[in-house]
Amino acid sequence: MTTQESNKKIVKEYFDLVSEQKLSEAFVLLADDLHWWILGNIPVSGDYDKRKISLGFKMLQRNFEKFTFLLGEMTAEEDRVSLIAESKAVRKSNSKLYNNHYHFLITLRDNRIVKVKEYFDTVHAVWVEEN
Repeated sequence: MTTQESNKKIVKEYFDLVSEQKLSEAFVLLADDLHWWILGNIPVSGDYDKRKISLGFKMLQRNFEKFTFLLGEMTAEEDRVSLIAESKAVRKSNSKLYNNHYHFLITLRDNRIVKVKEYFDTVHAVWVEEN
């Protein structure tokens, strides 16, 4: 298996574990010095380390029913994986359907995710938070 194939497999495994709500297992795939950046200027935007992004994913599971990622195209080059994905969930507080679309640019090192740039529809994210 090439490095690129291995990296794609790790990325797929991470998002599959998150979708299966196996967060502890998913977080093992994150490097201790992880840097996760989220697009925009909404409350979830900005820079995250491993602890902070782990808390964020736990909050998603608490606030949404069946938060699931549907993985689309993946392209790997050198130490990076580009992933197009979609999420589906229902917000528990207001029953709104959360169906966002993403581009993740993920860098791996030593079989761990070390850097993520996350792009998504921030307008939709804010809308689903409103009552």
